[in-house]
Amino acid sequence: MCNQIKMYKPNEMTKLLGKLNIICFIFGLRNIWVEDVKLANRFISTRACNRLLLFAEIFYIIFASTILGSLFTQKNLSEKQKLDQMMFSITLPGNIMFHYILLYRRHEVRNLLYHLTVVLKEHYNDADLEREMIKKIKVFSISLCGLVGTVVVSYGLSAFYRLVTAGETFVTITSAWPDIHDRSTAAGLVRVFVYFWWYPFAARIMVTFLILVTMLVSICYQFKNLQSYFYSLDAIFSDRTLSQEQKEKKYEDVFKLGIKMHSLTLWCKNQHQHVSKELFATEILLFFGMLLSQLTALLADDRNMTQLCTMFITSVTTCLALGFFMWNGGDITLEASKLSEAMYCSGWQNCYGQSSVRIRKLVVNALRQAQNPVVYKTLGIVEFSYESYVRLVKMPYSAVSVFY
Repeated sequence: MCNQIKMYKPNEMTKLLGKLNIICFIFGLRNIWVEDVKLANRFISTRACNRLLLFAEIFYIIFASTILGSLFTQKNLSEKQKLDQMMFSITLPGNIMFHYILLYRRHEVRNLLYHLTVVLKEHYNDADLEREMIKKIKVFSISLCGLVGTVVVSYGLSAFYRLVTAGETFVTITSAWPDIHDRSTAAGLVRVFVYFWWYPFAARIMVTFLILVTMLVSICYQFKNLQSYFYSLDAIFSDRTLSQEQKEKKYEDVFKLGIKMHSLTLWCKNQHQHVSKELFATEILLFFGMLLSQLTALLADDRNMTQLCTMFITSVTTCLALGFFMWNGGDITLEASKLSEAMYCSGWQNCYGQSSVRIRKLVVNALRQAQNPVVYKTLGIVEFSYESYVRLVKMPYSAVSVFY
C-alpha cells in the first residue's frame, strides 16, 4: 500500500484510476496509484487478502514453470501441439515478465500517473477531451479483454471438440505433467485445472497491458489538452474589463505557464519511455514469436476448421495487442507535432510595443521546442507509428514465405 502524495481535487480520470487501482490490487499489481485500496472487512480482511494474493502468486509462477517444463517432459506431440507448446513456452513466461517489470517500476509508474492526471490538470483541463480520453481507454480495455478471453475460450472449445469427435485427451496448454496420452482421472483433473487457471493468468496480463495503454493514451491526450490551452489564450484579448497592458501581462504569464506545462509533458513522455523500455522490447519479441508460430502452424497438415478459427483469433489478438502500443505511440507523435500551430495561434500578434518584442522572442523559443519530434522507440531502431506497425506485421509473413 502507498500513502497519498498530497491532497488533490478529484477529476474523472483520477476516479477511473481509483477503480483501476482496485482491479490491479486484486491481480497482484499493488501501489500503482497514490490512493490506498480499502477493502470492506465484512467480505475479507486486508490480511487475509494479502495471504490469498501470495498463494495465487505462487500458483502463477508454478503455472509458467510447468509450461516451460513441458519442453523436457512432453515428447509424443503432434506437429500442431509442438508449435503450440513452443508458442506458449515463449509467450506465457514472457507475459508474466510484463507483470514483474511493471511491479518493479511501480513507484515510477505511480509518480508518472500522478503528474499526468493531477499536476498537469491543476491549471487547465479540457473536460470534453477528458471524457474522450476515458472513453478511448474503456474501448481499448473492453476490446483487449474480449479478444484475450476469446482466445482462451477458443482453445478450450477446440480441445473439447477433439475430445468428443476424436476421443483425444483434453489438452489446451501442454504442461509438464501429465503426459498428453495419460487418460487417468487425476490427469484429466489436472488438465482441467490448468485450463481454468489460464483465465486469472490471462486477466493478470490484461491488467498489465491496460496500465501501459492508459499511460500512452494519457500522454497523447495531454498534448491535445495543451493544444486546447494555447488556443484558448487568444480569448484574453477579447476581455473588455482589462486594459491593453493588463491583457499583455496576463497573456505573457499564462503563456509561460503553458511552456512549463509543455516541459513537464515532455518529461512525462521521457519518463514513460524509460519505465516501459523493457516492456516495449519484450512485446515486439513476443509478437514475432507468436505470429511466426501461428503462421508455421497454418502450414501443418493435421488441421481442421476449429483449429483454423483458433489460430485466426490468436493471430488477430497478437496483432491488435501490438497495435495498441504502436497506434497510440504514433498518435502521440502526431499530436505533439500539432502543438507548435496551437502556440502560433495563441494571440501573440495582439501585443504591441516593447511587450510585443519580448513576447515574440518567447513564442519563437517555445515554437522551436515544440517542433522537435516526439517519437517513441524500442530496441533502438523501431519507431512507434502506423507505418512501422504495418512493416512489423508483414515481417513474420515474409520470413515464413522465405523458409517455406
